[in-house]
Amino acid sequence: MNIANGFIFERFVGNLFKLAEYSVLENGSMDAGYDLLVEKDNQKYCIEIKYSRPTREALDRIESISKNFDAKPVFITCQFIQAPLRKHLEDLYSSVTIIDISNLLFTLQYYESLRNELISLLPFTVDNIEPKECFLELCFLEHSDNLESLIYEIKNCKKGKDFSDKYEDICHRLLLNIFSEDLSLWQKQPTSNKALYRFDLICRIKDNNGKTFWKILEDYFNSKYVVFEFKNYSKKITQKEIYTTEKYLYAKALRSVAIIVTAKGFDKNAMWATKGCLRENGKLIILLTSDDLIKMAEYKISQEDPSTYLLSKLDNLLIELEK
Repeated sequence: MNIANGFIFERFVGNLFKLAEYSVLENGSMDAGYDLLVEKDNQKYCIEIKYSRPTREALDRIESISKNFDAKPVFITCQFIQAPLRKHLEDLYSSVTIIDISNLLFTLQYYESLRNELISLLPFTVDNIEPKECFLELCFLEHSDNLESLIYEIKNCKKGKDFSDKYEDICHRLLLNIFSEDLSLWQKQPTSNKALYRFDLICRIKDNNGKTFWKILEDYFNSKYVVFEFKNYSKKITQKEIYTTEKYLYAKALRSVAIIVTAKGFDKNAMWATKGCLRENGKLIILLTSDDLIKMAEYKISQEDPSTYLLSKLDNLLIELEK
């Protein structure tokens, strides 16, 4: 289990109850045996939130503890519980309301950015999971962190070093909304071994991702992880930036692919350098611009697969690769 994602998921669910206009009476500690005590319409709910699947021990505990507060016990997991197991657990624990990823997808079906945020935490895809109704209903209008507003932000972000952090943040949020169904982890600015250098973002390709582009990266480039770099330079990037990024790629760590996003594009030497990295070392570096991110966002808005856009970039790179 990814511990960091577990904590993020707990905070995410806590925020959902606030957005659903529940009053948070208490935040449980690690020793308390529950995570949240909330109330709405004079009804209390004692809630356990887990990134992992429910266990008999966890269900026994939340069922018992909820009686101390005269509250309804609720167990929430981001995993998918198959129907036979769910029925078995609900028969054993008839007083406990179990909410899994199918229920959360139903709750967030009209909230694009929150849905994308949730899906980005998952190590699996949700293509074949049917949303199912639960008691949790949100009571607010979608906030502005959606694709249309992010497109506006990146179009109006100023170029140059002083605005690099803002550009990086916008690119991160755009990519998360575009590829939440395909990538997980979303770890920002991890430091490499011995803190010698640092890349902006790393993501992991989700298990059982059947889309052609991601399967090619896994099957033919031996890469489970993708490094992202964001360059808000006022000039085009050069071969220097390509060779710096190449240092982050390491086949034995299943990290052979990088995607560089630039505000002003790249010069001819940068393109030659990417071809050299691929030809000589088998390391794949895909060069994108802000406009490419916008086009992929528009694919997503139109309910088309944005990874097909990356696939066309890869096709062109491989077709044009010289000996």
